[in-house]
Amino acid sequence: MSTYRTLKGYSVKKVSSDPSNTQRGQIWYNSTTRQIKFTGNVGGTFASGGNLNTARWNSRATVGTQTAGIVYGGSNAPGSIIAETEEYNGTSWSEVTDMPSLITSNGGGGTQTAAFSSGGNTPGDNREDHTFNYDGTSWTSSGDMPFISAQAGGCGTQTAGVQCGGTQNPGNNKTNKTAHYDGSSWTDGGNFPINISYHAMTGTQTAALLGMHLKFDGSSPDQTNEFFEYNGSSWSAAGNQNNTRYAGAAFGIQTSAITAGGGAAGPGHQNKVESYDGTSFTNESNMVTGSNYLQGGGTSAAGLAFGGSGPAGSGPNQALNRTEEWNDPSDGTRTMDVS
Repeated sequence: MSTYRTLKGYSVKKVSSDPSNTQRGQIWYNSTTRQIKFTGNVGGTFASGGNLNTARWNSRATVGTQTAGIVYGGSNAPGSIIAETEEYNGTSWSEVTDMPSLITSNGGGGTQTAAFSSGGNTPGDNREDHTFNYDGTSWTSSGDMPFISAQAGGCGTQTAGVQCGGTQNPGNNKTNKTAHYDGSSWTDGGNFPINISYHAMTGTQTAALLGMHLKFDGSSPDQTNEFFEYNGSSWSAAGNQNNTRYAGAAFGIQTSAITAGGGAAGPGHQNKVESYDGTSFTNESNMVTGSNYLQGGGTSAAGLAFGGSGPAGSGPNQALNRTEEWNDPSDGTRTMDVS
C-alpha cells in the first residue's frame, strides 16, 4: 500500500467530503476526516464461520459455494472413516443423507444439489474407483473411474467433472492419470507430467488448476510450489506459489483462484493464503487457523475452507470442525496509511 512518503511531491486533491462515482486508482484528501483516501481493493480476508457437526479431514473434493456448501466423507480420527454428509447455508451446517459407504480421501466436485464423489479409501485401507452422485437429497452409485485413485483432487460439475493423480493399490503406488466425468461414465484425459498425490484442484473440466501436491518422480524434496493448468486435453506449467505446501484447499477458477492452508516440512500445518490471477501468485492475509487436508469451495471473491487436520501444536491428524469464509470485496473507498 502507498504511504504519504511515496506520494510526496504530487498534488492530491483536497475535498470536504468523499466524491461519488470514483474510479480505481483515484486519490483525494478528505479535510473533514483528515484522511487520505483512494478507490481500490486491498485484498480479501478469512473469518470464522459455522462449525461442522462432524470434524473431519481428507475429503478432497472442490465443491459448492460460500452460501451453499457441502462436505461428504473423510476421516474424523486416525483409522476412522465416515460417511456423513453436511450442507452449509452461509451460517451453519446441517446433517443430511449419509453416503452409501464409508469413504475418505475422495475427490469430486459439483454443487450442493448436484455433486459427485470419486475414488477414495474405504475401511481396510483399500483404494477405490467408485463414483457416487448426490442430487441434494440422496446418493446413487454411478460409473467407476478408469483407474483407482485416492488422495487426489477433483473439480468441475457433476456432468463435466475431472480428477487427476492419486494413490493406488498395491503398495501405495501413485498415478499421473487424468479422467473426465459426464455424470454417468468416465473417459481418459491427458496424463499429468509426473505421478502425484495429496493435491488440490479447482476450476472446470476444460480449465482446471492443480497444485499443492507431493511429487513421486524420485526427486527430493517431494514437496513443491509448482502449479499446473489443464485445458481439457493436456497439462502445462503455471505460475509457482510463493509458499511450498501440500494437501491444502483451492477454490475459484483457473484465472482467479485462492489457495489456503496445507502442510509443509518443519512448520507443519500452514495458515498461508495466496491468490492466482492466471499468471502469478500473490500472498494474501493468513487463515485464522492453520490446517492441512482441508477442503474448499466457492469463488475467489466469496469462498469457503473447512475441516482439515491441525492446527500446529495440536499433534498430527487431529480432525477440525472449523469453517472459514473468504471474502474479497470489490473496489471501494479505502483509507491510506499516512504514518
